[in-house]
Amino acid sequence: MDRADKPRRPWLLAVVLALVTAGVVVALATSEESGTGAVDVGDTLPEDAADPQPGPDRRGDGRPRRCEPTESNPGGTNNYIPDAPALDSLGDGFVITGTVRSAAGCRPLEGVRVQVWLATETGSEQDNRASLRTDASGQYRIETAPTVPQFGEPNIHVGYDDGKYGEVFIRRVVDLDDTRAVVDLNLTDSG
Repeated sequence: MDRADKPRRPWLLAVVLALVTAGVVVALATSEESGTGAVDVGDTLPEDAADPQPGPDRRGDGRPRRCEPTESNPGGTNNYIPDAPALDSLGDGFVITGTVRSAAGCRPLEGVRVQVWLATETGSEQDNRASLRTDASGQYRIETAPTVPQFGEPNIHVGYDDGKYGEVFIRRVVDLDDTRAVVDLNLTDSG
């Protein structure tokens, strides 16, 4: 039988296209809006408002509360470089802040070094990174230039890897009009 004599099967192409389309629809419907486990943590803080204060360390009954340990998310280690320089600022216009706590007991951790990095109007993630130490209330804060989209959305990274606690690498997304991101970490003992 010559090729021209073979019956054509247009219905087969239609079935394949329908299956591919259904697969794309399912993937889009079940995927995360911000991808790779990233959560939108940005907001716009009024200029006259103070940064939020950390929450209480105890429940209403006086017993210590337990904070769920922060889990690293895919994409959190992108462009991470150990021992980033200790800097007070990475620019103006956007604030990254958070509280670092022990997952057991939920107490604030003083003197913990976290690293922050992000793509901004002034450069890439490799150019905009700093190490910060938490204060007595477990808080860290750094001002940066505004974020810019990288791989489709503006995002920031916060990481911990100094050894006393288990390492955590977070990637969080923000909106272009946000002026602040709050990224809290609850660390577990590495032992």
